[in-house]
Amino acid sequence: MPYCRNCGARITKFEKDICPVCGTRDPLDGASSDTVEITSQLDLSQKENRKHYKAHFRLNTFIFFIFLGWTGLGFFYLAFKKRGIIWLLCNLAVLGGLIALFAFAILSPDNWLAYAAPVSVVYLVNIGVGIYYLCRKDIKDGNGEFIH
Repeated sequence: MPYCRNCGARITKFEKDICPVCGTRDPLDGASSDTVEITSQLDLSQKENRKHYKAHFRLNTFIFFIFLGWTGLGFFYLAFKKRGIIWLLCNLAVLGGLIALFAFAILSPDNWLAYAAPVSVVYLVNIGVGIYYLCRKDIKDGNGEFIH
């Protein structure tokens, strides 16, 4: 709805001659009350519209989770920045805690298994998340678009 140029009150299309609040004549003078079509879709064949949309792919997300999943790269790729940072911090905390548990409580500190077991646990969790994003068809990225 348009607003009065003098007092800012809402004006219907039937009150466009005199403002019902302040009495100003032609309150829409210089303002347009035409509607705008906002439901039109972007034509991605035009270069200026293509730069705003970047398609994300399930296979790329899966690969990112397999090789660098502990860094949160899969979430950063899907434009989930906060989730990626939280994922990185949680993985580092879990790795540190499990390495400390295995190295000092269960195994001797010089045993290689004390470091390999926690890394493999985090690796398997990241592979599971990658498989989830690969198999689900209704996942959206951070921009609200479905991943391909």
